[in-house]
Amino acid sequence: MAESEQIPTSGDLFCRRKRQYGAAAAACMGGFSLGCGLGWSAPCVEILKSDKYAFDIFETDLIAAVFPMGAAFGTLIVPLLIDRIGRKWTMMTLVPAFIGGWICLICAGTLVPLFVIGRIITGACGGMFCVLAPMYSAEISEKQIRGTTGVFFQLLLVIGILYAYCTGFTQDVAAISSLCCIAPVVFGVAMAFVPESPLFYLTKNKEEAARKSMRFFRGPDFDIEPEIEAFQEQVEISKQQKFNISIFMKKPVLKTLGVAYGLMFAQQFSGINAMIFYGVSILEATGVGMESLVELIIFGVVQVVACVAATLLIDKLGRKLLMVISEAVMCVCLSALAVFFVLKTYQPEKADQMHWLPLTSVCIYILAFCFGAGPIPWAYMGEIFPIRLKGAASSSAAFLNWLMAFTITISFHSAVDALGSAVVLSFFALICALSVFFVIFCMIETKGKTFSEIQEEFGTLTIQ
Repeated sequence: MAESEQIPTSGDLFCRRKRQYGAAAAACMGGFSLGCGLGWSAPCVEILKSDKYAFDIFETDLIAAVFPMGAAFGTLIVPLLIDRIGRKWTMMTLVPAFIGGWICLICAGTLVPLFVIGRIITGACGGMFCVLAPMYSAEISEKQIRGTTGVFFQLLLVIGILYAYCTGFTQDVAAISSLCCIAPVVFGVAMAFVPESPLFYLTKNKEEAARKSMRFFRGPDFDIEPEIEAFQEQVEISKQQKFNISIFMKKPVLKTLGVAYGLMFAQQFSGINAMIFYGVSILEATGVGMESLVELIIFGVVQVVACVAATLLIDKLGRKLLMVISEAVMCVCLSALAVFFVLKTYQPEKADQMHWLPLTSVCIYILAFCFGAGPIPWAYMGEIFPIRLKGAASSSAAFLNWLMAFTITISFHSAVDALGSAVVLSFFALICALSVFFVIFCMIETKGKTFSEIQEEFGTLTIQ
């Protein structure tokens, strides 16, 4: 076999694709910033309840819950900018706003309104990154690694959560906020060195800029013409699609939206944000002797390990199989945690003998979530929508996601007080069980498929 005809090794492929990985990681530093905002609540809620601040439960619940509400409304801004100034520059405009939100939290002192404003701003910026980073990562990546780069968002997000947990050892809200403020600065610097998505350039009829961008991501010796032609074909088809409310009523579009919304529902009603926002409180309620912040660090590390595993496996096993495994394991873990709370109420001696169960269940739950239900809905959303509808459709799915996150966050304590931890956790377990069937019967596998092939399978490729 001639030298030029030899099949490239995995090392050769990695070297050629390193700019794709690097650019996706840079974009997903926005996920790291979001993770800092999500993780901030776990240590800070407990500090704000201390004698130094003496905030009551309503005030701390409000400060925690306005973050996902801000994220929900932030997603609504994305369609106004993403097709005008592009994926990259929409993300870059968020940097000063994100920094401003953290400054509000640093300077808040004992002022609840300033905490609320800071959390809304950082939440809004984080919510916008949920749409932008997976979309950018999908558009710059070859189909063979699109799942891997799509998982980068969740990977950087959970690293951001772990980072925020670690800052909790300072036991000072201003110090935690100051350390988290570094994240958007790092994102802005990293993102400055990568180009805009080639697909966006083609939508603006900037073919030469698109080719330059594609060469940056594929390397100078790679034949970019087939991908450029496929993107051009997509753009031409998208120009024939009328963008109005009626197109969202078409059956193929409703089907696509239904799958996206269903995955977002499965993600949020698995109870993940209750675990993240009130992780310290949940673990303290179990009565386990280990320091709660240390336990948080442990399952923060578990999140990172699981996301690394998902990154390595998603383009091998596919999105669908990982989702089924993830939801099934989470169902078992939540059921076990619910049983522990029942024993703690009615048979405390037996519960004491099973002191290992809560932390084990939570760790495996987090592992399972980050293995599938966490990263896949975001990565999947960046793959399935037609170009013309992508901004609005992705934003609507992200809006629903954060609206559900807000609902769960603001109502979690009240639901536990009214129904008990066992009932609430059993409800989340039931949703996970039902989600397994939803994924099996409704989700379309996208592994190794081009955008056109995915849209053809959903029936949205030539929708008018």
